[in-house]
Amino acid sequence: MTPSTDVLIAGAGPTGLSLALALHQQGLRVRLIDKAPSFSGESKAVTLQPRTLELFQLLGVAERLVQAGVPTGRMNMNVGTERASVLRYERLQSEFPFYLHLHQGQTERELARVLEARDVRVERATELAELRQDASGVTAELVRADGAREVVHARYLVGCDGGRSRVRAVLGLGFTGERHSDNWIMTDVRIPNMSLPRDERHGYILDRIPFVVLPLGDGYYRLISARPPGSPDKGKDPTLDEFRRIMTPLGFGDWRLEEPLWLTNYHPSQFLVTSYRAGHVFVAGDAAHVNTPIAAQGLNTGVVDALNLAWKLRLGVLGRASERLLDSYHVERHAAALSMFEENNRLTRLVFGANPVLRYLARKRLRLLNLPGQNLDNVLRTSQLGLHYRHSPAVQPAFDGRGVRTARKAFGNELALPGDRAPHFTLDAERRLPLYALLRPERHTLLVLSGGQPDGAAMRALGTRARARHGDWLDLHFIFEGRTPPDFDAHGLGRAWSDPHRGAHLALGARGAGCVLIRPDAYIATRFPLEAPESLDAYFGAILQ
Repeated sequence: MTPSTDVLIAGAGPTGLSLALALHQQGLRVRLIDKAPSFSGESKAVTLQPRTLELFQLLGVAERLVQAGVPTGRMNMNVGTERASVLRYERLQSEFPFYLHLHQGQTERELARVLEARDVRVERATELAELRQDASGVTAELVRADGAREVVHARYLVGCDGGRSRVRAVLGLGFTGERHSDNWIMTDVRIPNMSLPRDERHGYILDRIPFVVLPLGDGYYRLISARPPGSPDKGKDPTLDEFRRIMTPLGFGDWRLEEPLWLTNYHPSQFLVTSYRAGHVFVAGDAAHVNTPIAAQGLNTGVVDALNLAWKLRLGVLGRASERLLDSYHVERHAAALSMFEENNRLTRLVFGANPVLRYLARKRLRLLNLPGQNLDNVLRTSQLGLHYRHSPAVQPAFDGRGVRTARKAFGNELALPGDRAPHFTLDAERRLPLYALLRPERHTLLVLSGGQPDGAAMRALGTRARARHGDWLDLHFIFEGRTPPDFDAHGLGRAWSDPHRGAHLALGARGAGCVLIRPDAYIATRFPLEAPESLDAYFGAILQ
């Protein structure tokens, strides 16, 4: 049966909206449904991490989100009232070296406005009733609030419909994990006499609970804490007086807490789906993973899910995606979620650990974060900039061992490995153009790097071969150490750039003439010397059919 749409997305939260933007940007037909009649008025997640903003830059929405939110370049970590360390996000090598705070509702509205400007609208009060699959795709029955029903045929269906996912339930996918006993409380409240720096994050580790202050703009702040074990208030929504009792020993008893937007309590949970893919159906965001909010990973992980999946679905719609490529979505993102859960558990033990000696030692280790290397390693992990897919079946080491060995002639072994995030650097000394301004979420990007003595003929020859064999899937950029040779002509193959300060070469670990292929989700797919273009063929041979 001929599909009436390419991709049907169930769930219009940040993950579903991001996926819809990415798919539409790739020229696919997309429908986006959500059972809620309107956007939620709850603020929910409020933190966008640097990696998320890099991906939003690919979708053309990062700037408007940054303008709407509050960038924070540091987090002050305290044990009781004593400063232990400062997490320095501003040292991250990114176009967005900060955490951005804004209400999830704002994020959703901004994404939806961009979608509407591109003639894609969220179909509200509409939910999935049933689905079935065959060789051509998915047949889904939709039901609206007024009882009207519709049958939709789609090449693929993606469930972005939250922790209680209907898509996941219909597929019968396992969802394993645990609900923690800790009872957390939270409020978004106006504090007109805030005494802490208003553009920084503040964390306090108390006896058995944390207390966190995040700036939200317009005089509002998010306050997060947890109740001590055995609290008689467990399970009840907090009051402002309960927050005052926590704050007063820290010296914040005089803060005026006014006009709370919400007061809520919750028990953190961590659950993970057994498989992100079932035939032509995929799950993403909270439908695939629910995690504790201790490191602000949930929303951000869902956006990375969306960009990881979008370009693979495009190739699937075109009939070119190999099973290896479609399966790589589960392999890559399931491993990423497990890594996130491990980090969350580490932080939970730091705060709530029952053994007082181990808890004491863990808190003493916070002081190690004052060492620049330890500090950078920590913020790379928590910002998702350090996330990699080096063991994926869809990057070079999995299928091109010879290419990995020959790459050592042109590249070092520490930076920009296949599977790593594409690093941040700028091209052209005069224009200061960041790499991410060149990347496109629907195409691969091939960077052809010159050596110290550029061989323009060899670079053009490689470009001609790449364009002839793989031009439907990639853009070409030629990057020269120093100035672009005046006699170099790319003959319409791509753009030529100068790298006078070797920023691109250094960031990519280049020590000779070579090529770096970047996937549409801004991860490195493969790299090889200029004289070994067969590695490019091996990559596309593995992911395409």
